[in-house]
Amino acid sequence: MQGSTTDRRGRSHPPQCTTSREDRQIVRMAVTNRSVISRTIAQHNESVTHHSASARTIRCRLQQRGFFARCA
Repeated sequence: MQGSTTDRRGRSHPPQCTTSREDRQIVRMAVTNRSVISRTIAQHNESVTHHSASARTIRCRLQQRGFFARCA
């Protein structure tokens, strides 16, 4: 008799590299300063949390919360 097979199953998506708290901080920074770019947010996030998230991850997190790129 085999045990649970859920450990061997693949995921439909990779695990998130940011926590929900970090996501809230990312959104807060984007709201307070609308001209800040994702690279700057990523650098700030890395200096605060001591682990890196790419600029693309930052853009995805903002997009999940309803924030999109705005033209000047």
